[in-house]
Amino acid sequence: MNGTKKLRCGIAAIVGRPNTGKSTLLNNILGEKLSIVSKIPQTTRYQIRGILTDERGQIVFIDTPGMHLPKNRMGSCLVRQIDDAIAHCDLIIHLVDVSESPGQEERLMVEKINAADAKIILGLNKIDLKAVFLDSYIKLWEEARLKKIQEMTADFILMPMSGLKGTNVDKLVATLFEQMLESEMLYPKDILSDFPQRLAIADMIREKLFLLLRQELPYAVAVYVDEIQPRSKKLTFIRAVILIERESQKQIVIGKDGHILKTVGEQARAEIETLLERKVFLETHVKVKPGWQEDPSTLRQLGFL
Repeated sequence: MNGTKKLRCGIAAIVGRPNTGKSTLLNNILGEKLSIVSKIPQTTRYQIRGILTDERGQIVFIDTPGMHLPKNRMGSCLVRQIDDAIAHCDLIIHLVDVSESPGQEERLMVEKINAADAKIILGLNKIDLKAVFLDSYIKLWEEARLKKIQEMTADFILMPMSGLKGTNVDKLVATLFEQMLESEMLYPKDILSDFPQRLAIADMIREKLFLLLRQELPYAVAVYVDEIQPRSKKLTFIRAVILIERESQKQIVIGKDGHILKTVGEQARAEIETLLERKVFLETHVKVKPGWQEDPSTLRQLGFL
């Protein structure tokens, strides 16, 4: 980095309702897989910080859970994470799916963002699909701000894009750097994320479960890492616990002849070994815990509280 050049640095929160492509966008920007990517809504359950550093400066991206109407204590924890990200960022990327119509969650999202003291980029995502509802999202913001989009000031920017295809992603990043103030970097330049290792490993396992189980157990499953123990210079032992709510769900997670659990272990282990840069022995256990989504001690163990 040029020591005499002024760096532009800041925090950008990526927010929106479930399945708008927030995690896909973050992974595309960083060129690394940090967040779970799945067609099942609400796969992201944590604030995941991805850090982009180049000669222009540093942007800390916060990938947030999808905005929804909470039905339990865990859901309320997820919404609080969104509120916290909005309250502690310099710029908000409101990512919407222009192939889907706005809903109640979207209106609540706009209400929260509009009350924040931050610059806003309205990311009109998935323009590679039929962008039939693009005007609906613009109208939603015009109603919230009581003015036409052309009358909105420089702190509100429209960005048609595709996080999956990469369309206008470089333009989005360039715009972010332009909007950030000159300041010192928040993290060392070689750091990609500050996501805790245990949570990252648990998320890798949970992603494989989501992809294999599809719609069978989308929200009733959680994973936590109970133990990480180096066994030698080249091998690390990891024990993970898969939480479910009912005994009847146990066989679904295990699968016939243990097929699901075995496949999850094989696929997750490969990613974990890449993360840790060493061989891993992964042991998984399925535990039935009724009402875990309402239990404060379990939610604390999972990293939500």
